[in-house]
Amino acid sequence: MFLKNKNLYLLLPAVLLIGGYIIISQILLKDKTDMKLRVAFPYDKPASHYEPTRIHLGPEYIFLENIYSPLVELSNANGQPIGGVAEKFQWDENTNEYFLHIRKGLKTIDGYEITAFDAEFSLKRLLVNSSNTHGNFKDIICPDSKLETIESPCDGIEVKDKYTLVLRPGEKKPFLTHILTAIDFAVIPKTSVDPKTLKIVDYRNTSGPYYVDSSSNDGKILLKVNPNHYHYSDELPQEVEFIPSGIGDHKSSIDLYKEGEVDHITTIDKLNPEKVIGLSKEVDDASLHTTMDIRTFAVFFTERGMKEFSQDERLAYGKKIKEALSSYFLSRPGYQDRKQFLPPFGDGQLSDEQKEAIEKKIKNTSFDVKGGNFRLALLRVGSIDNYQKLLEQSLPGIEVFESNKIPALTNYGSLEEMPHAFIGGPDITFNEDISLITYSVNAGVFGMTKTERQRWIAKYMSIIDKSVRLDMLQELHFKSLMEGVIFPLASSPYIALLRKPWKSNLPQIFANNPIWTITKN
Repeated sequence: MFLKNKNLYLLLPAVLLIGGYIIISQILLKDKTDMKLRVAFPYDKPASHYEPTRIHLGPEYIFLENIYSPLVELSNANGQPIGGVAEKFQWDENTNEYFLHIRKGLKTIDGYEITAFDAEFSLKRLLVNSSNTHGNFKDIICPDSKLETIESPCDGIEVKDKYTLVLRPGEKKPFLTHILTAIDFAVIPKTSVDPKTLKIVDYRNTSGPYYVDSSSNDGKILLKVNPNHYHYSDELPQEVEFIPSGIGDHKSSIDLYKEGEVDHITTIDKLNPEKVIGLSKEVDDASLHTTMDIRTFAVFFTERGMKEFSQDERLAYGKKIKEALSSYFLSRPGYQDRKQFLPPFGDGQLSDEQKEAIEKKIKNTSFDVKGGNFRLALLRVGSIDNYQKLLEQSLPGIEVFESNKIPALTNYGSLEEMPHAFIGGPDITFNEDISLITYSVNAGVFGMTKTERQRWIAKYMSIIDKSVRLDMLQELHFKSLMEGVIFPLASSPYIALLRKPWKSNLPQIFANNPIWTITKN
């Protein structure tokens, strides 16, 4: 009997230890589940679709900014450049060389260390692909070189050592820092890319706060956090599940939220602001995030619209469309009237004289336009039901349809396949964001042929004096409004919704949606 009790006493610590381990494991498992953020995402593409050198729409940018990191980032608080993959960056005033000092110890989830060689590879890959839409990096770094392979020489890029990358634009170009903040210039681990095709083949080993753990063909993607990343903390989502919403047969983000299937509706959701604002008032477990008033809804005339309609006709169409949709925009929360495309509180805004000239021009436009020969696309501005009836009443015979294609970035078999105009709601921000400005120009927002767009960007980026650049931007802004290339309709902030107790620290001055700024506890 004594021996049995002794054995029992010996077994008790082991039993307690095992039991404690099980309890702790269950708690940790529960905590991990609690730290999973389910995101309603207005896209239905697998992870392999996403490519930093081919960004056309907001969802692509948002997804990529969460799995890749650029050399330089912009502060969410004030929009100023801060360290990204490059912890420090500075100009050498004597040589006009730009030094980027790569963070030591930055590793992918499988332990691959990211170095200056990966940064060099990523920038040269972008130059070889020659397809990025934010910025015109080649004209700055390798203006006289044609890079056909990664091995092709480019005097403007050099790896000084494992953690130092040097860029040589020939002269000091302060806005180069801002260009490098775009996700087009994200650092992609060299080992994650096929060396022959330059196609990304590994979305697990990434440079960003998250990596792709699994992906399905219908766009459902699971991301997991990379503890090796400089943005990592225990408070941010440890897993992020992207759930397709509002596209194809997928339920809307609002339905998914009400059914408890998602916790987050992003800034680039397909629904218009008033829908998300309405949901926040309807439920009691959600917090609302709003940016500054940086989103402009406008009519943008395409190459076809510029060719087939005169300046007066374009202005008349814009006037008619605005009159038709004012009852929709201005009767709902989140919208304000907008008479210029760039925010009236930021760089490139119109002067008082320019505003008066445009208002006078529009007021005196009395061209009688019909809807029968007019094709109008709706580009990610909410449900067609919000617009179609109002537009058909104002312009009988008009063809209104939803689209995910930016006309200037789409290859058409003929000009007749292209819409005459589209209604979009892009963000070009309030400060001189070179990447957004060049994207808008490349996307045909300001009109111009492809050759004209390339020339304008090259000239703009060759100007060192910021005040002179902004004069050029203001003139393009004014010209596009006077000639009826752009006809502003309304403005709004970008809106996001988050289920409590998740807490939003998303930026108020950008439309970006960095998941790693969302926290709990």
